[in-house]
Amino acid sequence: MPEPQTLAAQVPDGDREPGARWQRWMQRLRMGAAPSPAGVRPKRNLNVLLREWHKRAGLFAFLFLIWLGFSGFLINQSASWGYDTKRVDWDWVMRLYSLHPEPPQVGFRAGNYWLASTSDYTLIDAKPLETPIRELRGFVQGGSADKPLLFVAATESLLLLTPKGERIDELTPPILPVSTIRRIGSVKGHPGSIAVQDLDAFQSLDEGNSWTPVASTAVEWSEAQPLPDGERSRLTPYSRPSVSLEHVLVDAHSGRLFGSFGAWVINFVGIAAMLLAISGIWMMYRTSSARRKRQ
Repeated sequence: MPEPQTLAAQVPDGDREPGARWQRWMQRLRMGAAPSPAGVRPKRNLNVLLREWHKRAGLFAFLFLIWLGFSGFLINQSASWGYDTKRVDWDWVMRLYSLHPEPPQVGFRAGNYWLASTSDYTLIDAKPLETPIRELRGFVQGGSADKPLLFVAATESLLLLTPKGERIDELTPPILPVSTIRRIGSVKGHPGSIAVQDLDAFQSLDEGNSWTPVASTAVEWSEAQPLPDGERSRLTPYSRPSVSLEHVLVDAHSGRLFGSFGAWVINFVGIAAMLLAISGIWMMYRTSSARRKRQ
């Protein structure tokens, strides 16, 4: 049997030289980098084009779709989680809504005390009460010089407070002689007295324990008057606007929180989602058809 040839013997003499190997390598490199004939481009079918745009639309819509799903979940849970009643006054949110603090212009004065109301607070001398009072009708100082008392009239009740705003009592019918309070005042010539009126007027000289009729002309009625600039400045921290958390979530979900630009971004996300659905169904159909043909 002839002896097997060695590897060196099988390689042509020309290829064993370093210069020859270098020339052959450069020749293969030039052949691989040769341009395609003029006017000839790689064929691109519809399926390849859809895959490219499907990927681009998916990258664009990815984060937005996550946010839309998450915010939609929070909106659906808004009532059970209290977002419909919770209010926020974050500075950056208020700037997006173009809202700014607006202290009240008018209030009620009783002696040296000022009563004012903002959208979220009722304040005596710029100190918020524990519970806001809606539909204020007036403000009167009663009691004595040693023990001053403050009477705040709402539509259906009369609140008795200390000068610090602490609640002592709340008078309602039948103790209160009227079902609705239209105004409140002090009886002239009787310091510390109070009077209320609906159709008829009634006075009390003992802090609301007993009431008797009185002529409306004998009463100095409490009326709203302009607040001093200093008092308005003290009310500024409590006059910050606020919106419900649910409202913020709905506007953020729709993009309206960021103006017309945000709304159009969400519109484009919706269009991208539709394109993703259509192109995905089409590619799935084409892939399934090609697989059936091969089988």
